[in-house]
Amino acid sequence: MIHLYGRDLLDSVTEAHYAYHKSLNTVTGEHSHDFYEVFLITKGAFYHKVNRRRTYLPEGNLVFIRPSDVHYYENDERSEGELINLAFSTSTMEALVQYLGGGFELEKLLQPEEPPCSFIDKHELNALKERFQLLTFISPEEKPKMRREVRALLAEIFVRYFSESPMEDIDSGIPDWLEQVQKKMQNKEHFSEGISRLNELCPKSPEHLSRMIKKHFGQTPTEWINGMRLKYAANLLVHTDESVIEISMEAGYKNLSHFYHRFKEYFGSSPAQYRKLHRKIIIPN
Repeated sequence: MIHLYGRDLLDSVTEAHYAYHKSLNTVTGEHSHDFYEVFLITKGAFYHKVNRRRTYLPEGNLVFIRPSDVHYYENDERSEGELINLAFSTSTMEALVQYLGGGFELEKLLQPEEPPCSFIDKHELNALKERFQLLTFISPEEKPKMRREVRALLAEIFVRYFSESPMEDIDSGIPDWLEQVQKKMQNKEHFSEGISRLNELCPKSPEHLSRMIKKHFGQTPTEWINGMRLKYAANLLVHTDESVIEISMEAGYKNLSHFYHRFKEYFGSSPAQYRKLHRKIIIPN
């Protein structure tokens, strides 16, 4: 059995690591670790062996893994599976407990022999998957922002799925219609289509939209969309094993050389250099 240490695997600033596993090729056998994690089955199914018990987990299962748990995954031969994993430090968990207050009882989640698990229906699954994927719009250089967004996401997950406390919405100051446009554009099926799709999704004139994007995001619409595409691509480079050409296409670039040019202009390095510099494997083979 392998024991994994947060000091070796988690980023020292964000105190977390996000990964989207499209197969079990990047996941090890039986292991334990000194940090927490949550994982979400986004497609297909897996067998989860944890604390000597084997459980079948189909799409929609959200699981909270504690430092005391010993676990690993097995493929279901009938269905190829995919999962999102977010690992985070004990100090992050302590900060969440303090933030959430007395209504959140961590001990109740630590006591059961089996890790807490919540099943999410298809509609909520898609929404939570998109919520996780918002992390891919934060470039790896923006570590304080990533740390903040990871903690915000974890707070949302624990309140919504692992406790009975109600959630409160936070007013960002951005007009509702622009927030809706932003959420829609952060879907790769939309941002990959560029300005034409942005104008289709917006209830306002292109001129008004341009002014509001400049006011609230400090960018032109083209810069705004390119930022989404490139940050998405950067995170795929760091957190997946997809090839550069696959990533460029996913991000909406039909011309590979154009993608290389834009990427190097934005991040100061080629996609391959960026991957080598920033990639850290959370679960070694």
